[in-house]
Amino acid sequence: MTREKIDLLQEELVGLQLAAGYLGYSMERCLNLTGQEEMQPEQLERLESLTSRFARLADLLIQRIFRLIDEIELTGGGTILDRIYRAEKRDWADASEMIKIRELRNLIAHEYSNEKMSEIYTAVAILSPALLAVVPKVIAYADNIPR
Repeated sequence: MTREKIDLLQEELVGLQLAAGYLGYSMERCLNLTGQEEMQPEQLERLESLTSRFARLADLLIQRIFRLIDEIELTGGGTILDRIYRAEKRDWADASEMIKIRELRNLIAHEYSNEKMSEIYTAVAILSPALLAVVPKVIAYADNIPR
């Protein structure tokens, strides 16, 4: 069973790297867009893509990768907060930042008001670098898991 989970982790890490690359690309395309009053449809599309990619990467990390590594190391179970605190203990990320990332991801998933989107875009632009910084740490850690 553990071997199967390690193989699955390796597959998930490939997807994680792709998702991180897409988020980085979107960040570059959205430089200086946040905080503007009037935006063209193309600019809004870029910000929506950035937001979607942010949420996807956050989900991949917290819901899939963190959980899978916990299961492999037999520390699985608990809440999302438990996973985040274990990630902090592994020196992958600051728990308070990961909690903000998770809360923002939830807001993205449930926000339908155009009035709040400007705030969401700004928060995504601020937290994206912290989210991306976790990826190489998790990959390096996973590469050291005995196979």
